[in-house]
Amino acid sequence: MKKFFLFLFGIFMVSSCDYNPFFGKDKISNRKISGHVQLDKVEFYPSGYHEGVLVWIEGLGIKTFTDIDGSFELTLPAANDISSGGIADGEYTIHFFMGNYQISILKVKFAAGQVVADPQVIDIDGTLKRTIILKRIMGLKTTVSPEIITSGFDDDIIVAIDLTADRIDLYVKLRKLQDRSETIYTGLLIQNSSTKKLAYTVNIDSASLDREFIARPSKNFEININYADLNLPKDTYEVIPYIFIEREDIPAALLSAIGFGYNDFSQNFFQFPFKRSGGKLVIQ
Repeated sequence: MKKFFLFLFGIFMVSSCDYNPFFGKDKISNRKISGHVQLDKVEFYPSGYHEGVLVWIEGLGIKTFTDIDGSFELTLPAANDISSGGIADGEYTIHFFMGNYQISILKVKFAAGQVVADPQVIDIDGTLKRTIILKRIMGLKTTVSPEIITSGFDDDIIVAIDLTADRIDLYVKLRKLQDRSETIYTGLLIQNSSTKKLAYTVNIDSASLDREFIARPSKNFEININYADLNLPKDTYEVIPYIFIEREDIPAALLSAIGFGYNDFSQNFFQFPFKRSGGKLVIQ
């Protein structure tokens, strides 16, 4: 009888640990899926930056964004009990999204709350076997002249926007005012680089959000800012054009994961993942 109770006690002690060899249920907390994303036409880190790519597991509501070097880490629920927030057995799709890049997807399987290792995809620790490479659809470069504003400046700031088309059927949506004689482009969001908050908007009230074809190799246009209207304190800012690529390959659930109002001409627009270069404005 004494040996029997010792046996039961032993089972109790083992089952209370993070790993139970009798039932094969992994209960180790803070399990993760990790990997790297490489953006096409961007130099390798540290010469180029690969941050801001949305990494989202469809059906689980789990998401994160890549760091500056393209690395990411998704934290998975600790429990395999669905009622406790765990992951149901099955196959799930991981989406890798940047607004001006093609979406890349990866399928992973879960069983008993654990990642199922696949020699071509992912190991048992949740580390991806290969780097995820996103192919660019369009490049966007913003040049602000002058970039540094000093005391006494009273002229216009010229914002030059260069859109580079990487495919032949590229359309964007942007704000502009058009008549028979000319097209006036508008729609700029000026973001404080430190706080990431919206500091100022440049827009013509009568302008509309229109569809425009971007022919290869590129399209260039300018938007003028009346500096006297800015009235911004001394700081560093980023000038961000309000431009979307027209595309139908983005799942509705992925857009919901980005956040409410991501396509508004407002602070919410900063939620939308998009790789840009340039746009720096310094007011001294």
